[in-house]
Amino acid sequence: MKRSCDAFKCDTAVQPGRFLCLAHWRMVPLPTQRTINARYRACRTNFGFLSDLVYLQACVDAIDGIARSEYGAGHQAGQGSYHRLLRGAKKKGQS
Repeated sequence: MKRSCDAFKCDTAVQPGRFLCLAHWRMVPLPTQRTINARYRACRTNFGFLSDLVYLQACVDAIDGIARSEYGAGHQAGQGSYHRLLRGAKKKGQS
């Protein structure tokens, strides 16, 4: 399955299991990279990372940080798949 980098407006192909292309991954602060890697590894056996609030929040923070860096301080990527997954996981957590 081919997929693209999850950074805002990036169409670079990435390998399965990768979140961002290398250029965008290098823009993510190291603590956020560590969180994403650790939570992905801890939850990947049953795709639990897709509902893990810590993992999803770190992904959204990374995507939005890249968007602000590339498109200006007020910019957020906003409506990508990780944003939707995070909103859904938060709703489930409130139920």
